[in-house]
Amino acid sequence: MKSRGTLPLLIVAGLLMMSCLLPGMISPKSTPTGPMPAMETDANKVITVLSGKDWQYLGALAKEQYSEEDFAKPGTLKYTVTITNNQPIYFNYGWCAKDETILKQNFEHIQVKLYINGEELGKDVVQQLSYTSQDNMACLDHGVLTSDWPEGTYDLKAVATFDEKINDGIADYEPGDYIFEYKVTVNKQKEGA
Repeated sequence: MKSRGTLPLLIVAGLLMMSCLLPGMISPKSTPTGPMPAMETDANKVITVLSGKDWQYLGALAKEQYSEEDFAKPGTLKYTVTITNNQPIYFNYGWCAKDETILKQNFEHIQVKLYINGEELGKDVVQQLSYTSQDNMACLDHGVLTSDWPEGTYDLKAVATFDEKINDGIADYEPGDYIFEYKVTVNKQKEGA
């Protein structure tokens, strides 16, 4: 009979010890450090801005250049970007395929996530925009239009996970994570300087 009384006591003691340990063992949700840029939530406003000329692709501001072969395989591509003006910046991951049918089939196996300072951006700011490229391919962008960047340093990341081998109608792409990391420094020019 004594052993029956000690077993529940041991279980309770173990649970109490675990409850004390767990808060220190579980990492808190990643929250951005410092100020963040403004992110447009209205898809119509995003389209209006992107239809004009007063904006820039984040990738176009990067110092680094990569080849088609680099983009065609899983892995991480790193970029260094300096923002010096107040133009809106479009941070995105885009994918194109030979036609709409193939594009739709591809996105059954592609998951895209965008992050700023370790925080995944939600559907309220990440817009899905479809368009036809200059070489007549069907394309889909997952992107966020940013503006009003406070000075400082930011880590941005776009991750496209392919859960199986896919073909865009031209070439095959292996499964895996296609990661694009941007180290962004905002150093706006002073007026009159």
